[in-house]
Amino acid sequence: MWRAGRFLLQSQQRRVTGNILAARWNGVNQTSASFGVRSFARKLGGDLGDADEELREMQEVEAGKIRAKEISATDMEFYSQLVDDDSDNEDDEDALLTEEYKRKQEAIQQELDSRTGRVWKDPWEISEEQWMSTASYDDLPQWTPEFVSRVSQERVNIHSDGIPTLSTLASISLPEPASPNPGEGKTKAYATYRKNFHYKYIETKVIEAAEPKMEGILKLTDMNDKQDAVDMLFENVEEELRQKEEILGKHPHFSKWVERALETYLENTKKTGTAQISGNDAADSQPVFMDCFDDSDADAMVPSILSPLKPHPQDGTGRMVEEWELSAHKKTKRILIRESTSAIAQALENNESSRIFVHGRKGVGKTAVLASIVASARKSGYIVMYLPDGDRLRKNGYFVTPNTHRKGMFDLQNLSQEVCAQLLENHADDLQGLEADNETMAKYFEESKLAKVTDYNGESISLIDLLNYAEEKKNHAPMCYSVVVDRLMDQEEKPFLMVMDEFNCFYDHGHYFHMAYDEEVREPIPYDKINLFEHAMSVMSLSTDEDEDEPKEPMQIRRGGIIVGTTESHAVRRKATDALVESAQRKSDALQVVEVPRFSETEAEHILANFEATGIGKLRLDRGDTVMDDQEVAYLKMVSGRVGQKLLDASFL
Repeated sequence: MWRAGRFLLQSQQRRVTGNILAARWNGVNQTSASFGVRSFARKLGGDLGDADEELREMQEVEAGKIRAKEISATDMEFYSQLVDDDSDNEDDEDALLTEEYKRKQEAIQQELDSRTGRVWKDPWEISEEQWMSTASYDDLPQWTPEFVSRVSQERVNIHSDGIPTLSTLASISLPEPASPNPGEGKTKAYATYRKNFHYKYIETKVIEAAEPKMEGILKLTDMNDKQDAVDMLFENVEEELRQKEEILGKHPHFSKWVERALETYLENTKKTGTAQISGNDAADSQPVFMDCFDDSDADAMVPSILSPLKPHPQDGTGRMVEEWELSAHKKTKRILIRESTSAIAQALENNESSRIFVHGRKGVGKTAVLASIVASARKSGYIVMYLPDGDRLRKNGYFVTPNTHRKGMFDLQNLSQEVCAQLLENHADDLQGLEADNETMAKYFEESKLAKVTDYNGESISLIDLLNYAEEKKNHAPMCYSVVVDRLMDQEEKPFLMVMDEFNCFYDHGHYFHMAYDEEVREPIPYDKINLFEHAMSVMSLSTDEDEDEPKEPMQIRRGGIIVGTTESHAVRRKATDALVESAQRKSDALQVVEVPRFSETEAEHILANFEATGIGKLRLDRGDTVMDDQEVAYLKMVSGRVGQKLLDASFL
């Protein structure tokens, strides 16, 4: 209140003084407008004796009854001194306020400078000197393995075989995958995970508390003494842990966890005869990379063992291939072996015929998992038909033609010829000795066309000759493709594996139309009516229609299996993808559903180490500054959510 009154008084003083000075310089008698100022000053100071008198004087002046007092020299001196004194006080106060403000700002800046971490200091910030620099990319030092830090060299563990076989993948020891994310709707799975996590923690603490006491118990010879000692052990361990674990000790299941963990420990001790219990293999395991590089195709961006995976000129590249393109180390093609990779290998090893459905959120590495299985299966002697670009196949078939032999079916001649050429290129040696009989040929060929097939003797033809014929006659390529796939599915001499990525694209809106299917050409042809997708969709036998009647009996692969994966990077209806995943989960007793999670904490650290070891992004020349900075690593994990694609992006930004 005092500050407000003082401010009003100063404003009135400045206004009156300005008028007085103006009147003095102009030589004009100025009426004393100081009535209000003096009255206000007296009220503010508590002198109210003359307030009424001065108010009456002001009213008389306004009514013209008396003449306003002329300004005297004394008045002039009074006002000048008053204004000067107030100005000096105001300057002093402004100086004090300015000094106080600067002091507070300096204190805040010092506190901010004392903070560390990526949020407060950006190690990748481009300075003004760097912006103004004329240095180009060619001026940077050439990357060599000498730039890789010791930490990254020790973290990156490459499998000794380069590409392990399926049997090795099935038994390899790997760290535990990432926990379920409750933000993705997996609240129940996450709750179960947290309970197991707490139990494992309690189990570790129970063993630490019981081991010193077990040595004395094992030395006892009398069974009654042993029983009494064990009873005391239960009571002492629980009470000891409850005091140490103030939060978990209040959990309603705490006593059950301690009792269960101690019983398990005692049973293991009884079996082994010692109080030492081995640790958790999964917890002690470290991530492992496979390396698909081959000197025979050193100049190729994608190794031949992963053919036909390649950067496509129309649809762009997958992020796994992009990582290889951005790498400074051109003599390695690494893929991280995940827990989901091992699960798929186990399914293939333990079953004569497997059906596997792979799904996961965008960017977690589904394509990398499928590619690693393709490489491992081919090294294990499988014949693999790999179709990595389902989105391209579903819409870029150039043209579709009705099959004259099988009513209601349609052919993609160009794409069928392309797949036949890929099979011949990748598995010419493996296809030796395999033939198609007359019954299989008659199933897909008309008699008139069958007579034109080169090297067909009327009884059988080798699959290699049939694939060569498909390269010569494009209009017969769909029939040749169908015969070869049918024959490979129905034989037991060599394992046959079908791998199709972006499989959910075939359950979205169709892109192929023909008057033979719809005269008005409004309805698209269903993909299961097209020869290229017929066998895969029949083997999986999935549906996105909840109201559909009982599905048809799926086709079988006698030896081998089929693996399909979904995509989240292409324009596929969310409803279609979700319905397809639900359909697969409903049939989990007949097929295996594998979800690829985001990276775990350990996997993300090893991925970053691999980025440095192969010269990717900002880690190329930093000599371990990133991987050895815990706060920087934590920041990269946070901004990427430990998702593979986003982690790669974060390593560049």
